[in-house]
Formats: sequence, structure tokens, C-alpha cells
Amino acid sequence: MECLKCQGLMMVERHYTTMTKHLYARCLNCGFWFDLVDVLRFFYRVVRNGYRGAKIRETL
Repeated sequence: MECLKCQGLMMVERHYTTMTKHLYARCLNCGFWFDLVDVLRFFYRVVRNGYRGAKIRETL
């Protein structure tokens, strides 16, 4: 996976807490990170609304 800011190498990390599980992608070069679960949830809603024929009005 390539970083969105510096085009460096990104590594996927899991973080477990007592309540939730998080999946992050973090750049090894600049430290930029984002939550993969939120990104996947966003694209799932976009595809689902497009399939149903509804207007796509989702925000990340």
C-alpha cells in the first residue's frame, strides 16, 4: 500500500480495545494514518446506494 501524502510504504495495524477492534493503515515514512474500517464502511454505503438507485450523498 502506498502513502497518500509521501508515496512511502504503509503498514496495516490492528488495535484491540475492550470495546472495539480497529484496523489502521500507517505510513512508515511520515507517520500518516487512517482508519480502514471507516473507509470500507463509506464505500459500502456508496455502492449500496448506487445499487438501489438512490442519490449518493455520503460523506466520510
